[in-house]
Amino acid sequence: MPLYFIVFLAMLAAAMLLYAVALVTTGITRRPAPLILKGRAAALLQTLHLALVWSCVGVGWLLYFNVYRIHIDMAAVGETAFQAFTRAYTTRLPVVVLPFGAGALAAALALWASPGRSSRRALWGIATLWVLSVATTPWAAGAQGDMQEQGFSDAAFQQLQMSHLARTLCLSVAAVWALIQGRSQQA
Repeated sequence: MPLYFIVFLAMLAAAMLLYAVALVTTGITRRPAPLILKGRAAALLQTLHLALVWSCVGVGWLLYFNVYRIHIDMAAVGETAFQAFTRAYTTRLPVVVLPFGAGALAAALALWASPGRSSRRALWGIATLWVLSVATTPWAAGAQGDMQEQGFSDAAFQQLQMSHLARTLCLSVAAVWALIQGRSQQA
């Protein structure tokens, strides 16, 4: 397994753990999670999150409307062309998965930071949208893996598209919500 993928999985695991612990802590104590990041550090975290979420939104829609559609074209050319495309695609995954993992981690860390630009409710909503987005990852990865191992199939392609659409819609809502929160706090 490549190092970048291990880093990606570690970021997702840390994000899910931070989210789950914050959820349990908040549920038990009926108070926000303890603040680990305050002031400038919290504001920088939210700024970094905003940049990462918008980056992921752009990449997500690009993949959905353009890159994944190439699977159909390559399959029509032949199995060799299709397999060459999918292998080349997966070698470029760090550009996609590392910002995604970092964005999920930043959203979960924001639950442990002072609200700053966003309300506490918005931070929870945005982090929950990230968790939902992460939850779609196994279906997308499974479909991609199936196509690499068994070749193109309409069922695997539809699974890839639908799971990626769900992920990108969640992140799009999170990105708009984070932007609106940042603007409303500045006003």
